[in-house]
Amino acid sequence: MLLGALPAPVFAASPAMRQASQTLLSRGLATHDTKRAQRFLEQSIVADPANAAAFSALGNLYEREGQRAKARKYYNLAFGADPVDVMALSGAAALDLAEGKTADAQDKLRKLKIVCPACKQTHELENALNTGTPAATLSNP
Repeated sequence: MLLGALPAPVFAASPAMRQASQTLLSRGLATHDTKRAQRFLEQSIVADPANAAAFSALGNLYEREGQRAKARKYYNLAFGADPVDVMALSGAAALDLAEGKTADAQDKLRKLKIVCPACKQTHELENALNTGTPAATLSNP
């Protein structure tokens, strides 16, 4: 068997590193300074590369900054860590709507309805799709 055919090993962060990652994520979400938030979120990912919430938060940060390509990149990385991360599904669906990709947004809504039917993001996305509301009205923490 070729070594290249083997799946990449999954990095398992220690409990202490997962805790450090969560602390850094919280700091990144709490600050209103974009550069500082970005730094905390990137450090969170370094501490635990499986922290989907940190990838999603970076996606949200870039989306707010109008950097759609970077936002989508980080939402996709979040999906790699957790294919049903609510923040990533909601954020990527907002990008889909902004880009006129209604079918892709509907696919994400189906997933949101399964994982979190009572979430605010699920209801907002459903309303946006049903009423043609602009994607900018969707919220994401």
